[in-house]
Amino acid sequence: MLDLTGSGAKPLEADDPREIGGIPLAGRLGSGGMGRVYLGVHEGRYVAVKQVLPSIAGEDQDFVRRFGHELDNLTQLPEEATAPLLASDRDARPPWLATAYVPGLTLSKAIELHRGPLPARTLWLLLREAAAGLVPVHELGMVHRDLKPSNVMLTVEGATVIDFGVARATEQSQLTRSGMVVGTPAYMAPEQATTKRDLSGAADVFALGSVLAYAASGRPPFGDESGPAVLYRIVHEEPDLEAVRELDPDLADLVVACLAKDAEARPTASELVRRANGHGPFGTPLWPESIAGDLAEKAAFAAHVQEIELPPPASVKTRRLGRKRGAPGPGEPAASGRERRRRTRVFFAVVPVVVTVSGATLAFQLLPYTFGADDRTAAGPSVTATATAAPGASAPGASRSGSPSPGKSPTRKEKENDAGREAEAAGASSAPAPGAGDAGGGSQDGSGGSGSSGGSTGSGGSGTSGASGSSGGSSASGGSGGTTTPSGARHYRNGGSGKCLAAASSGMAYTGACDAAGTAWTVLPLSDGTFQLAHESGRSCLNAGILNGGTLMLSCNGSELRRWRTGAGGTLVSLGTGGCLDLGNGGVTTTTCSGKASQRWTVS
Repeated sequence: MLDLTGSGAKPLEADDPREIGGIPLAGRLGSGGMGRVYLGVHEGRYVAVKQVLPSIAGEDQDFVRRFGHELDNLTQLPEEATAPLLASDRDARPPWLATAYVPGLTLSKAIELHRGPLPARTLWLLLREAAAGLVPVHELGMVHRDLKPSNVMLTVEGATVIDFGVARATEQSQLTRSGMVVGTPAYMAPEQATTKRDLSGAADVFALGSVLAYAASGRPPFGDESGPAVLYRIVHEEPDLEAVRELDPDLADLVVACLAKDAEARPTASELVRRANGHGPFGTPLWPESIAGDLAEKAAFAAHVQEIELPPPASVKTRRLGRKRGAPGPGEPAASGRERRRRTRVFFAVVPVVVTVSGATLAFQLLPYTFGADDRTAAGPSVTATATAAPGASAPGASRSGSPSPGKSPTRKEKENDAGREAEAAGASSAPAPGAGDAGGGSQDGSGGSGSSGGSTGSGGSGTSGASGSSGGSSASGGSGGTTTPSGARHYRNGGSGKCLAAASSGMAYTGACDAAGTAWTVLPLSDGTFQLAHESGRSCLNAGILNGGTLMLSCNGSELRRWRTGAGGTLVSLGTGGCLDLGNGGVTTTTCSGKASQRWTVS
């Protein structure tokens, strides 16, 4: 059996392939809503194999196009710029690519392990290594456009900039649609935030300055709230560099230069390398003791490549031909018709949020994004920002009406949703009251797909886990709260911040003043005892997204990511991720249930 100790990979799961493009796989390095990254062995070395999910490859051709663009980027970049491309197949369905395996930690994970900001010497080394990786990129006339802590990998030999999926040549710095740029809000340059046409390497230098400030303080220099608020500060306000200045005044001055509003006033990547070298030499081990051991373990793993045994081709073929589509495999329980249908559904949405900056209206859209195991608040998903022509224009779908668009007949699902809302508004149905809180407190185990079994007892106990959610679908009580579903609009106050759950009809959820717009929610009970949280506009429901990723407002369909149940201590548990609704990622997210105050929600 393969020993994955030190690799950062987890064992393959039942639905994972055992090989991709002839490359045998050893484990899973990361996964998300659009793709998965596997650890494999190719030509005597470990590789990271990135594959688009089959469902996405068949449904979202725009994402497949961007995946091909990442391939194009990697073929142009020299090895010193990033992990080199070793194999790929853009015409495969699903398409895939394999790059050299980087045995290291992301900067965000390193700071987590270090339990605080990195020392000044380490920051100068980080600056040198990251800037050195940008030099060949900029010399080729390209811009990374999404430099952030999760895209910088630390190794025993230095650091590597990764993820060039949204990189562009400077003369092609926009995507197909006019006015659209990409990046992560907290690390965007002002010219990205205001969707200027011409981007240069100076945008990456700005992002690197923000990354350094984050590494020195644990927080991006313009804050880590929701995208619109951060972008406003990036364009109009000065960064908070007090922690950097206390640590090293010279470094703070250089970060100030990197964060200049005027792109022409920023130093080049080559200049940053020269300035950083002046604070060397940097002896071994390069990184603090708190992470050096972990990095050494990963390097030791990569140095001894293990052989991976694949099943005989005949057995694979027999297994594929011997099973009907949807039939259970050996040892698998038979799935109900409903479960089989749910497995084959694909839900994909592009979600706009509107904000006005310097007289221009920006609309943000979530890009398909693959989350690794150590993506944290500081990283966050990348977004696209689109500038619209009219400064006062409202977001698409901003109407508060729940009816379908003019000229389009409602689907059966839309009719069912409308009927459900009408029934709930009339008080005709009930479900566990999410976020009501209970006096018993306690913690939630956070296991994926577990449910509370107390729905039919009326006692509202802490509940026991089950494989498919709450069992008391018809009861008026259950979960931890044990109260009847409230009628009409309700607010959900967070136990950590005292603010209420809020959102626009589309976009990312956040918390704000409880009397503000967008804070009223309606419970839509489902037959299995779970429920959806419908926005006051009637146009969308709260979607959990990926664990540790921001929550979104998406259409109220049958996805498990739109379904919630009550947990112990007044928590709201996502059926899709198994995580609890929590504060983080610049807004509201789902994290492993722990019973902390920020995971408690009180209904009013």
